[in-house]
Amino acid sequence: MEEENSRQTRDSWSTRKKDAAPRGVYRHPSGDWAIRYTCGAGHIHKRRVGRVKSEAIRERDERRIRAQRAPGWCPAIETQRERERVRAEQAREKGRITFRDYATSYLEWAKQQKRSWTTDRAQLSTLLPKFGDRKLDELTTADTERFRDWLAERRARATVNRYLALLSGMYSRAIRLGLASTNPAKGVAKFRENNERVMYLTPDEETAIYQALPPDLRPLFVVSVNTGLRWSEQMSLRWKDVDVLTGIITVQRSKHGQARQVPMNSTVRSVLLDLGGQRRFPDDPAELVFQCRHAQADKFFPKAVERAQTSLKEARKDASRLDGFTWHGNRHTFASRLAMAGADLLTIKELDGWKTLTMVQRYAHLTVSRLHEAVERLVSNGATELARN
Repeated sequence: MEEENSRQTRDSWSTRKKDAAPRGVYRHPSGDWAIRYTCGAGHIHKRRVGRVKSEAIRERDERRIRAQRAPGWCPAIETQRERERVRAEQAREKGRITFRDYATSYLEWAKQQKRSWTTDRAQLSTLLPKFGDRKLDELTTADTERFRDWLAERRARATVNRYLALLSGMYSRAIRLGLASTNPAKGVAKFRENNERVMYLTPDEETAIYQALPPDLRPLFVVSVNTGLRWSEQMSLRWKDVDVLTGIITVQRSKHGQARQVPMNSTVRSVLLDLGGQRRFPDDPAELVFQCRHAQADKFFPKAVERAQTSLKEARKDASRLDGFTWHGNRHTFASRLAMAGADLLTIKELDGWKTLTMVQRYAHLTVSRLHEAVERLVSNGATELARN
């Protein structure tokens, strides 16, 4: 009896498909056509396709072929990876900042880490109109090159190189912080600079510039030419750093990071005595020696040089040597005059505040007297007698 009932049950149930479709293609309860297949990773997947059976067949065939050709392929894993990629992209987009926002944080960092942060601030005033609203990580090498060429039409080539150095430094830090992946300034060729050029003032040129300057800036110029102090060193000089009795000016922190002492000559002493008599707070040793209304020399000095050239031309004198002369040329004037006065290179290095002799070598050709003194030492009594015989 049980065998008969079992046989009747088997005869009424069949594993054959109930619809006229290939294996792996079937009717979904919703009425759409669906597919069933095994991926390259061995997982069974089901997917609704649509109302058209041929589309379901095509979809099934494509996925079977891909499973055969790509062992390990799984659409579920692929979908998960795509979701993770989208989330990562969204997080990256959310973390992107503009060049302007980064420049603000960079300047705060530079105030703590760089003595030249005021120069960075001045240069950023030119960079921000160009790149401020761009995303920090979207700047390219081509953008940097176009900026270099644009700036070269308006500034000296050495100045353009300083801007490129700032951009490169900013992006090196941004890469360390994970804010950018590439440095758009890296690989951009800098202009070749003639660092060996020595520009110094003759007495006539010095007088012409002195007279072209406003009276309140003349003491600043005279001290610069006669001490070789850098602009930043001079502007940060306080009365506690000036000892008129011993004739010594102390630079608390020179460019090489150490203090140095600069002796005054009579001209500098006279100027400082005059300024001392005009002090507003004579009891305050921290009072600045020079009260200048300009943050940088390039705000007033180039125009003074132009006026000096005009006066030299009117006096029928050569004014071409002042072409491109900057405030930094006052340091060259100081060092050049020392060399021509017979000072040795080591003395010039100490007085001008250089750490090595490399920068001083440019003045070697001016110290002609030391060459004569050297060969003269070869003349001994014996050699003199030999020459006489």
